[in-house]
Amino acid sequence: MDFFFMRRMLQHDLDWYEAHFESGNGGELKPVRGEISPIYGRLKAWQVRRIASLLPDLRIILTLRHPIERVWSQALLEFGYLKGRDVRKVSSIAFLRQVERARNILSSDYCRTIKIWSNAFGWDALHIDFFDRLRDDPQAYINGVLRHIGATTPWALPTKFMKTKIHATNSIVAHNREIPEVVEWYIADRLLEPVERLNELLEGRVSSWVDEMRTIRGKTRLSWRILRQVNRTMLSVPERLAYEAYHVVLDLRLWLRWRHLERSYVSDGDRPRMN
Repeated sequence: MDFFFMRRMLQHDLDWYEAHFESGNGGELKPVRGEISPIYGRLKAWQVRRIASLLPDLRIILTLRHPIERVWSQALLEFGYLKGRDVRKVSSIAFLRQVERARNILSSDYCRTIKIWSNAFGWDALHIDFFDRLRDDPQAYINGVLRHIGATTPWALPTKFMKTKIHATNSIVAHNREIPEVVEWYIADRLLEPVERLNELLEGRVSSWVDEMRTIRGKTRLSWRILRQVNRTMLSVPERLAYEAYHVVLDLRLWLRWRHLERSYVSDGDRPRMN
């Protein structure tokens, strides 16, 4: 839904948000309700702490995808779907600039995301699983989620859901394209250190990612290293500066909006926190 500390929060209040979880037939609320959004992984620590102050009993589910696969899928989505371009004609340089975009880097730094949310809600509130399990063994994935949210009744995942992909990149992007070798190397080089930190945090659960990315990073060429420096120090700088300037203003607006919501809903002694 992308509400907390997103543009929708500037346009709507907490009553609007809470109404999305009401029973459709006017009956009692479901005992477990939630929303899903990958964008929440980019939130800053102060923003997540504010969410925790309002909804301290949330159960957080984080599904991690192989970083190279995630970045490449996002790049194809950006160019092929959102911009309507033929991804077969997009240059490698354009893909490399996409990798350097701040929102891409934030979405790829799983270690940062885990630390921010676990610090705000406590480690036990987080359930961390993997996209590979969702794809290869969806029933086991669902069982893990159900245990985490406190569901006591087993639920057999319907076959139709096992075979249905929602917003799969290859279904909404007109053309397919294999990742260029230089782009794969660039992503591995850019994200290896964050993945190593993630592997340490998760006590070796993504060691295969680390090994694979080290292997890819080792297949370097002088021209690629030069291209890396040019992209990071020149080509990507204007967009990075624009992003930072934009978010300084946006964060201020979000902070002021939160203070307004807090005064209206949280600080009012006659009104309890959201259920």
